Amino acid sequence: MRGAVVFKRMLLAFVAVAVLRGPAWAQNRDKAWEVTPELGWVRFGAPHLGDGTRVVVVTASTPPRREVMVVTSEIDDGPSYGFRFGYHWTKKQMIEFGFSGTATNGIFHEHKTVYDTTAPPPDTLISDVNKSENVSVDLIVGHANYVYNFFMHHRGKVVGFVTGGVGLVNTSIFGQTADPDLQPVLDGLVGDENSIMINYGGGIRFFGSEKAGIRFDIRQVRYDSSSRTRQDHIEAGVALTLLLGGA
Repeated sequence: MRGAVVFKRMLLAFVAVAVLRGPAWAQNRDKAWEVTPELGWVRFGAPHLGDGTRVVVVTASTPPRREVMVVTSEIDDGPSYGFRFGYHWTKKQMIEFGFSGTATNGIFHEHKTVYDTTAPPPDTLISDVNKSENVSVDLIVGHANYVYNFFMHHRGKVVGFVTGGVGLVNTSIFGQTADPDLQPVLDGLVGDENSIMINYGGGIRFFGSEKAGIRFDIRQVRYDSSSRTRQDHIEAGVALTLLLGGA
């Protein structure tokens, strides 16, 4: 937590310098490199840890029964730390590579109902139990994106952009339980997984000098998890932008 505060203060200091420096002129230059350290926020979307329903019919028991397990979950939104670098082959078009990571917590709830199926429907309710378990979630994202810039100020002080691309998401989930009812769910979640993702979004840069400015990004990330079905999250960030070289 202390490291996050220090990083945030350093970023704000760089931003202040970038914005308050003298007059600006055309920023996005052909053949320029762009370097972007970023502090962001990740908002996770449903189904989080893989919500769903599982039904098991046990005919060999006495009495015969039907078990219904409904799993719901949440992943806490949290800060992320990232770094991007890109190459402007023209003022308006560039290719960008980025990496980001976040560490957060999740919780899943299992609502288990057991019914006696001896009598004709409707079945007789035997038990109704709710249980929960916490897990830790680490997310690392790497991507390559095409970026199209458009100028919103005649001297290049304000540059908007749209972006889209592909990449890889590494998800690591950690947790343990002594409850046999929760163990099957946890077994399906715990471990490392790599997934191909797509992302798209946009943002805006405000330049305070020829080579430095502040940048705001927001993008949607989507991928298919083998254990948690289709996933999505939103990444929003603020960053320092530095332009190096160029024609």
